[in-house]
Amino acid sequence: GAGAAGAVDSAAARGGASRSGARRHAVTAAPDLARAVVAFRSWRLAGERLMSPFIPCRWEGREMHAECYDANRRLQRGVGWLAEPHDSPHEACQCGIYAYHAPGPRSWFGEAYWCEGVVSAWGRIVVHDDGFRAEHARVEAVAVPASAAYGAPAVRDAAARLGVPLVPHDELEAFAAGLGGGVPASLRP
Repeated sequence: GAGAAGAVDSAAARGGASRSGARRHAVTAAPDLARAVVAFRSWRLAGERLMSPFIPCRWEGREMHAECYDANRRLQRGVGWLAEPHDSPHEACQCGIYAYHAPGPRSWFGEAYWCEGVVSAWGRIVVHDDGFRAEHARVEAVAVPASAAYGAPAVRDAAARLGVPLVPHDELEAFAAGLGGGVPASLRP
């Protein structure tokens, strides 16, 4: 038979009461990852505040929790957004905190003041070819883009306000690698 370490109370495994009378719940699925993933993200700058590049969402501090706001659905006439309330991110919706597997400009750039940075993300994560959408993210560092050097004071102010390092843009990938890994290739589409 199984030793004490391998023994399972069958009533507890089915969600019933254990021998001690405490109710336990069966595990239905294990997560694909049990750690935060590191990635890259861009922001618009409003003074020393980081803003989402697409929606009117301001990062008040280092951490952000994803929510699917009704206002987001109205911005694009509901196209690509679920109408019913749900946890964010959701496979069938555009909601979540966006981050990318590699740093670099995205199609919306043209803003006068913007920056890139490194984030760690955790919770529910919906992975895409070029990045993912996460439930939670934390700013780990920001960098002044080489093409937007005139916005450097705003990026420095944002880094100071958040208490994160300001790293040279060409060192973003090395900084991220020092924090851990991104989404493993085996979990990417």
